[in-house]
Amino acid sequence: MDTRPTILLVEDDDFAAEFAMELLSADYAVHRFDNGRSALDAFPELKPDLVLLDVSMPGLSGYDVCRMLRTDLSVVDLPIIFLSGKVSKEERLTGYEVGGDDYLTKPVVAEELLSKIRLAINQHAVHQRLKSDVSSAVSTAMTAMTSAAELGEVLKFVRRSFNCPDYIGLCREILETTSTFGLEASVQIRGKKETVSRTGDGPCSPLEESVLNNMSTQGRVFEFGSRTSFTFDHITIIAKNMPRNDPERHGRMRDSLALLAEGADARVTTLDKQVALAKKQQVLLHLMANTRDTLREVEQNLQTQRELSRTILQDFLDDLEKSFIRFGLRDTQITELANLAQHATRRELALYDEGLAMKERMQGLLKQLDNADGS
Repeated sequence: MDTRPTILLVEDDDFAAEFAMELLSADYAVHRFDNGRSALDAFPELKPDLVLLDVSMPGLSGYDVCRMLRTDLSVVDLPIIFLSGKVSKEERLTGYEVGGDDYLTKPVVAEELLSKIRLAINQHAVHQRLKSDVSSAVSTAMTAMTSAAELGEVLKFVRRSFNCPDYIGLCREILETTSTFGLEASVQIRGKKETVSRTGDGPCSPLEESVLNNMSTQGRVFEFGSRTSFTFDHITIIAKNMPRNDPERHGRMRDSLALLAEGADARVTTLDKQVALAKKQQVLLHLMANTRDTLREVEQNLQTQRELSRTILQDFLDDLEKSFIRFGLRDTQITELANLAQHATRRELALYDEGLAMKERMQGLLKQLDNADGS
């Protein structure tokens, strides 16, 4: 395979053409044509690195060929050098106007021609590398921006998922996000409360649900045909139309959907914890209500008992005074019995005071329960 740079030589003068080919053939693959039309026809196949154009030729002139290359064939940056016996300023300007890069007058100086060809081809190669680097940089930047946009959609889902009150709402947000990626998907959430399987059109068919159940036992990421499943503890997402023919986008979709599934799985865990916490809260509120009612009942019973004790004590004292008179007791006996009665009275009063303190504590506890219930 010839690795030398290719030169397209368009020259109708045989002597000038032989001179150029003998000069250049050691370092370049030279293809000579004696008219512009033949050169234009061969151009797409040859794909030369440089064009040497005679200006004055039968049929199409060198200017015509250059103009057609620059316009019709869209050869924008390929170096084109004119070779001409016309030396006027106007001829040179015409050469540059139609798209030529340089203009050499005949007879051509060999060293000058070699130098200009070498310089033009090297500059063209550098320019092509720069274009390739720029194209690669633009492609990399576009890929990065696309990846950032896709990651942004996942982050939007995470924010929206905080407001999902149940599994159905979470499924809806997942499917909306996959839709923004241009993907058809189905999703299954396996929570403590229930198992929910959905597509963008609503509940899954029995077959789709069976596939989701099967995928839940596969690995984290599992590919089958044009579909890919993403599975975590509480969730499975199946993307039905993964871009397998676009490896770069396919890789980005795998990463984005894996993040989406992981975020959704975390939200399912949070929802389950919220449900469990709500149940515990209801049990606690019910217990607080029962405790409050029981304490009020105990307080009422204590109040009734205090009143009964006071009545019984007063009746006892009244009966005791009457007994003193009826039994004809001596003063010492009356005094002893009175002391016993007073001692019993003081003990009863002490118990009464303790009951008042207990009542205050119960009232304080009831107030705390009322405040907790209200909050």
